[in-house]
Amino acid sequence: MMFDLKPYISLLWGSRWFFLVNLVLAMALAVCLAFFVVSKEYCSQATFLPPVAGSSSMLALSANPLLGFLSGDESGDNIEAVFETKIIKRKIIEKFNLYDNYKLKKSPNKFEQTVKRMRKQVMLASAMKGKGIGMSKTVSYSIQCYHTSPDTALLMAEFIFACLDSAMIDISINKASRNREFIEAQYRASQEKLDSLQDEFRDFQVAHKAFDITEQMRLTLKVYADVKAAAVMNDLRLIALQREFMGNSPEIAEAQNAKRVYERKLAEFEKSDSYDVLPSLNLSSELMPKYTNLYRALEVQNQVNILLIRELEQARLQESRDVSPLVLIDPAYKAEYKARPKRIPMVIAITGGYMFFLVTIVLGYGFFAEFLKSGFWLAKPGK
Repeated sequence: MMFDLKPYISLLWGSRWFFLVNLVLAMALAVCLAFFVVSKEYCSQATFLPPVAGSSSMLALSANPLLGFLSGDESGDNIEAVFETKIIKRKIIEKFNLYDNYKLKKSPNKFEQTVKRMRKQVMLASAMKGKGIGMSKTVSYSIQCYHTSPDTALLMAEFIFACLDSAMIDISINKASRNREFIEAQYRASQEKLDSLQDEFRDFQVAHKAFDITEQMRLTLKVYADVKAAAVMNDLRLIALQREFMGNSPEIAEAQNAKRVYERKLAEFEKSDSYDVLPSLNLSSELMPKYTNLYRALEVQNQVNILLIRELEQARLQESRDVSPLVLIDPAYKAEYKARPKRIPMVIAITGGYMFFLVTIVLGYGFFAEFLKSGFWLAKPGK
């Protein structure tokens, strides 16, 4: 069975004069409220840029590779968090005596109620820009202050920006101080490790006489080659003398003695276990890896120290900066024309809401009357 709309259309048409009178009354009431009852409010707005992400520390980037990618949004989150802090809210309330303005001075929960009402009067708006892959970046922030007095709205905007500015300076200095303390601790530990490596390297050099093992090996090879060449020349001279003279002669005895000296010296250069400025070839193959490892560890630790010194100087400079991280690009000014209420939309909204409610009541009354008239609710079950 289809729902019949004719009775309800007839009911609405029959009540047309009732609706017309109420429409006129509702419009008159809405006009009075919008133009004579609701107070005019003026708006002052201060627009500023969020802190610019500077050159991030290499230590911070190594700890968090996404820091540089997200640093702008993090700064924006800081501004919003500072703006929502209770200490900022209390400063605003005490500065402009909002307890008395909202008549909440004797309320048992005056602070929370004042903050709720203040959210309609003091707002922080942000302009966003997409960065790709579903992320966005805050381009700028605006402090919007509404008040029935344009002078008070201007003072509120300037005061709130000053509070935010001061808080962000304190946060920046506090972060830089903690960063400087962290880098100083890392530098002290690195310096201790460097001193330990230097002591170990020096002890190794003195104990093994390995002051520059590469150069020492080069000299050992050069001397070994010279001795080897002299030994070969002596062998050739000995062979020539043995062919020339039969039996023993002073020249042959001298050559044979020289041969034994050369062989002993060559054996020392090859297999000697005593540490000397010119190490043997056997010791050189053992000392070279140890020397290289110690030297490399010392150089790496020295580079780490240089990096930490740079980071420490940067942290100290950052800590000493008391310059505002917020860049004011559009200062607040005294409003010359009201910002709200929007009177025409307000009249339309009040009138439309009232008429919708009235039509709903009339239709509901008609539906209830038809329901009672049908007697359906008196029918017995099963019949």
